Amino acid sequence: MKSEFGNKSFPVWMLSEMEISIWEQKLQGPFDYRLPMRHVICTSVFNKVQETVFQLDKARVDTNSFYIKNTLPTSLSKPNINDVIWDNAVVHELESIKKCITQYKPKIVFCFGAFTYESMRRMDGQTEERSYGSWTPEELGKAFTEQVENFSLDKINYFPLLDRSISGWKFLESHDEFVGQNNADYFEYVGQQIGEILTKHKNKLDIWL
Repeated sequence: MKSEFGNKSFPVWMLSEMEISIWEQKLQGPFDYRLPMRHVICTSVFNKVQETVFQLDKARVDTNSFYIKNTLPTSLSKPNINDVIWDNAVVHELESIKKCITQYKPKIVFCFGAFTYESMRRMDGQTEERSYGSWTPEELGKAFTEQVENFSLDKINYFPLLDRSISGWKFLESHDEFVGQNNADYFEYVGQQIGEILTKHKNKLDIWL
């Protein structure tokens, strides 16, 4: 199974923490269309993105050209959920991704899951390293809002998005905590926010069909 696919030169990247080793011989990549989890955590977001950009500007995003990569290859395991210090093999893999980001300079990186978001923070040089288990849906939601408010095409914008917590047995709590209100719809919230940003910067982002 490939740990990455798509076009590195495309302005939008997706980093995933899919753990699918038991299917790796049969799947093409971390977001293989046949993988049910893809449609729970990813398709639901980008359906709303597409709806938003179409309503605002009669446009559609070329999501098939996104560069998609597993944060870690299947040969490496994620650190323990409460570990702040990570193994050298994991650090080396993140350094490799960082070099790739420096070379290709994507404008937007969607980080699915707390581990991927914490990895991206470290690659971005954030001085406060945390265990990925310390990132609650509420904190990830606040970090998402901060990225929205400070969006700029002069830098790499990395958005934390939920992974398994949005499909687990506490999924309703995850919706509410990420958005910051009761009876919230996480997919509608983040999809609309992302769609509005993309539309606002439409003329400077070569991401359209």
